Amino acid sequence: MNFQELASQLIVSLRGEKSQAWVNQRLEANSNVIHRWEKGHANIPWEEYIDYLKVFKVDLESLIRSYYRFTGNYQNSSELLTHILSNRKLKEVEEASGLSSSKIRRLKNGDSSLNLADFLNIIFALDDMESLSLCYKLTDGNKIALLDERKEHFESISNKYHSNPNYGLILVCLNLPSYKKLSFHQDSFLSTISGIPIKEVNEILSDAEASGLIKKTETIYEINQFKISDRGTPEQMINSRKFWLQKALDNATDKSSQDVYGSIVFATTQQAREKIIARYLKFFEDFKEIVDSAPIDAKSINDEEVIPLIMNFQLFNPGAE
Repeated sequence: MNFQELASQLIVSLRGEKSQAWVNQRLEANSNVIHRWEKGHANIPWEEYIDYLKVFKVDLESLIRSYYRFTGNYQNSSELLTHILSNRKLKEVEEASGLSSSKIRRLKNGDSSLNLADFLNIIFALDDMESLSLCYKLTDGNKIALLDERKEHFESISNKYHSNPNYGLILVCLNLPSYKKLSFHQDSFLSTISGIPIKEVNEILSDAEASGLIKKTETIYEINQFKISDRGTPEQMINSRKFWLQKALDNATDKSSQDVYGSIVFATTQQAREKIIARYLKFFEDFKEIVDSAPIDAKSINDEEVIPLIMNFQLFNPGAE
């Protein structure tokens, strides 16, 4: 993807019907900087992009907190990148982004100034689905030519997932090596490994095939590379969490000791609550690192069984704040 072009499109998309002169005036720019940004004739510095978003009342601080669990100074690009890249090896980011390790290190250390195109390059290298979602938040949901087709594909999967979270579980199971090794498709296998009744398994497969998300080969179903996120409207996100929480409760009585369940009720201070949340967010990054460092390859298939797992986390005040 051309991230310089994407950066320009984010500017165009958010500007909408407002004139370049209108935006330049509010930025107190001495020249037509918006024209240069939109034509790709100049990089878009991170600090100036923040000012641009403020003109359109886009709350970047809240978005950064939501997408990256970052509560520091989002205007400090070095601090922000240090957080985003905290559990990533620079070599891995280099391979995924095409940016050199030395450049990423300079950006991270604050020795080089961050621009919007490089920021987009880095975040898409780490998680393209979340980054795509963030881009549409940054443009107030307006069209983005480079991303609209991918958005339509991701939304198709996301909407089906939110309508029935078991949809996502079946798609995950289709990518399991143990399924791919079958000599022929077995709906009973998918039912057993997912805990979903055979009738519902077949209904999901039929719908996914009709939607073009999967295809039936001579032996098994195949699915293109995909990711599932529970990010959606507040109502959708709450409903999906309710679904998995209920599933965990239903399964708690008859699952093996390898599965983990537990709860604790306690009283503490608001300050301690913030520390707990910060520790959890660090754990979440460690959790992703563990998953990313255990690729499903030939060796892992031979050494151990690859299985689907679901993790829930809730920390809440049951009364008034």
